[in-house]
Amino acid sequence: MPSIRLLKDHIVSQIAAGEVVERPSSVLKELVENALDSTAQHLRVELETGGKRLVEVSDDGHGMDREDALLAFDRHATSKIVSFEDLQAVATLGFRGEALASIAAVSKVDLVTAESDGEAWRVRIDGERILGVEPASRSRGTTIAVRSLFFNVPARRKFLKRTTTELRRCVEVVQGYALARPEVGFELRHEGRALLRTEATSFGVEGLRERIQQIFGRDLTGHLVEIPSSDLAGGGLAFGLLGDRDTARGRRIFVFVNRRLIRDRAVLATFYRAVREQWKSDDFPALFLFLELPAEEVDVNVHPQKVEVRFRDPRFLSGLSEMLATGLARARGEEPAPLRELQAGTSPPALAWTGLGRSEDRHSWGRSEEVRESFDSGAAGAKLAEPSYALSSQSSVRLSGRGSSERSLRLLGQYKGTLMLFEGSDALYLIDQHVAHERVLFERIRSRLASDLPQSQTLLEPLVLSLSAAESLCLHQWVPVLEDCGFSMVEMAGSTLGIASIPAELRIEEAERLMRRLATGEREAEEDGGALKRSLLETLAASMSCRAAVKMHHPLSPREMEELVAELFVAEQPYACPHGRPIVLKMDDRDLERRFGRS
Repeated sequence: MPSIRLLKDHIVSQIAAGEVVERPSSVLKELVENALDSTAQHLRVELETGGKRLVEVSDDGHGMDREDALLAFDRHATSKIVSFEDLQAVATLGFRGEALASIAAVSKVDLVTAESDGEAWRVRIDGERILGVEPASRSRGTTIAVRSLFFNVPARRKFLKRTTTELRRCVEVVQGYALARPEVGFELRHEGRALLRTEATSFGVEGLRERIQQIFGRDLTGHLVEIPSSDLAGGGLAFGLLGDRDTARGRRIFVFVNRRLIRDRAVLATFYRAVREQWKSDDFPALFLFLELPAEEVDVNVHPQKVEVRFRDPRFLSGLSEMLATGLARARGEEPAPLRELQAGTSPPALAWTGLGRSEDRHSWGRSEEVRESFDSGAAGAKLAEPSYALSSQSSVRLSGRGSSERSLRLLGQYKGTLMLFEGSDALYLIDQHVAHERVLFERIRSRLASDLPQSQTLLEPLVLSLSAAESLCLHQWVPVLEDCGFSMVEMAGSTLGIASIPAELRIEEAERLMRRLATGEREAEEDGGALKRSLLETLAASMSCRAAVKMHHPLSPREMEELVAELFVAEQPYACPHGRPIVLKMDDRDLERRFGRS
């Protein structure tokens, strides 16, 4: 065993930097937070090669004197906290005193800062070595330029992604804090090109709407509803905006705790669960949620990059869940019906009997009087199901025998022109005819498209996508693959993109949904382009098969049902459609006996 020894200071600093500085966006996040803590009202960000060559942030905050400018680069030097009690009630974005020291350990830093207009100090650092401290001139505020990130740690530098990916991550940071601080103006440029510019507005729901429009465009704001503000446990207050179902095409989910942008798993899980329970869906709408709590009620000292928090009152999340449920109902167009109190002596309205109409003449359900008696006695529900279709010929046909013995099924019939019923040796099988046919067609079409790429259709008017700067950058990364699959794009003003042509077999709304999902980072650009192409072709095959498959409430002959099921069970995946819905429902004998009280 080698003997234990103390690491040198510069190695300790580089190890510590790994916890805080992961990529250029990590540097940018720390610099933006420091600028906002300095009460800046305007921030300007300059980037080169996605931040790998340069990350520069200029602000008009309170600035620093010579002594503080030097001390700021010492590890654990901070003006935000003094005691352990301060750590339990942090009200600023930064507080540890680690960020600047960690950044300086792995880059070349140039700081110019002034407490008042005119007199400033410049500090130059090269991998923790102070190269110089000298007088300078600038208006009140601070400019800090971080160059050549990881120049002295080549093993870390080679793990950085391509320029477009790193740039997108940086843009996402600025967008996030621009949403958190609508009263602050932001400007972002990359190698001289303006990517984002926002004008200061007010903090509140209306100011947030205006800031969202500045970043994402007018289209999104028209689909947002206000979340009813609510007082939560621990003295907390929550408010924000929530999107309708149309906004689920692009995952735009932003959560802020005391104006700090976070990616907290507990809060996100609460939102996802509320959507699943209220909407019965995994299509999550846009969310801009602000949580305001007393500083002592939230622990921000959980994660080195301060992206997670812990709420001290365990009831906080349950209250948040109820508030989100109300907002989701509103976003879906539901409002509580007004209640009217019955006056004394007023009887509730009686149920009016309307009978079954003509259905009693078409089906052998008995006479309407018998049904009415059954209804009045409570034997029937208020909503009676009416059978729509019956088999036109014999009621049982043996399958052709393809597949294993357990798939040797006997056709019993068709239920409402939708479900095919088959009897197995030990179970009853219910098969959805639409999704069964969809699966069969999907595998045929997918095989054909693999050898013959789809043709394009030129749209009469381009499909216009209003995107944020980050989303536009993300979508641009996939242009070569998209063109191979039949798409073509044209650049428009700002971050807006136009889709000029799409695959001939794809509907416009499907093309838009696909583009928005790619734009919001559903896939990383470093993935294999071939994998994306296969995924796009599968999307085309799924769309074509869904439209061509036999529809619900369509009667099939016994032979058609036999042939469809026989082909289904030789498919690669016979139990789920291309969109993930189940095809076959099996009810075994034991389950049936239990339901009839025979077990």
